[in-house]
Amino acid sequence: MTKPALSSAFVLTLLGLTTACQQQLERSTPASAQSIPVRPAVQCSCPAEVPMASTAPDSLFVFSTGQALSVCGYKEKRKQQEFFSEFAVSTCQPRKILKYWDIRERCRLVFRHDTLTVESLKNLPAGKNFTYEFVRFRLDQFYLGKGQIQHRSFLDKSLPPYTAAEIARVKQEFETTTTLKEEKRIELANRLLLSALSGDQQAAVYFRQFPAKFPLQGAYEAEYADLQRMLRDWDRQASARR
Repeated sequence: MTKPALSSAFVLTLLGLTTACQQQLERSTPASAQSIPVRPAVQCSCPAEVPMASTAPDSLFVFSTGQALSVCGYKEKRKQQEFFSEFAVSTCQPRKILKYWDIRERCRLVFRHDTLTVESLKNLPAGKNFTYEFVRFRLDQFYLGKGQIQHRSFLDKSLPPYTAAEIARVKQEFETTTTLKEEKRIELANRLLLSALSGDQQAAVYFRQFPAKFPLQGAYEAEYADLQRMLRDWDRQASARR
């Protein structure tokens, strides 16, 4: 005896329930950044312009309105955390790159309250006794505004400043030192940068004079150029707030 065929109305009802469940799952996004499998309810692929990217996004973040952002690029996992480099944040429909971070960047992603935050991390001598540690320097936020995904970018001013004694020690080293190996030169340049970011104007002058006293080449020269951009962005944001 053959089983009776399902009515077309019943099949349509089942399909409708399945689609609704898929859409609901897509909207249930985690509080922090994690890789979310791309389901049929959200059609999304990586822009062809992004290097290091496969066709499918590494991560997908869905807002309460149903709009989605993809993250495509290079991802690595360390100590239970995901870090991104050479990646882009893009809209899915239409597919459009909102911002790209190059190979020099190391970023961490956080998604909560309908806001995707990209934390750009810098390896700086910000720890005790000038030890290097990754600190947040720039924040990019993608959030809902007037029904659309908006973008804002700003520097994280919570960077712990050097103490007066630390700043004095750094300036004295620049003033009294005559020769340094290249790897030690760039370390001193980093400490001068953080002294300048801590509000010391003389340290900022020494930082700008640094290449004249201690020439840098190759990768060290490129790193110093990156430090220059950081100070320029910091000063520009401070001026805009006055």
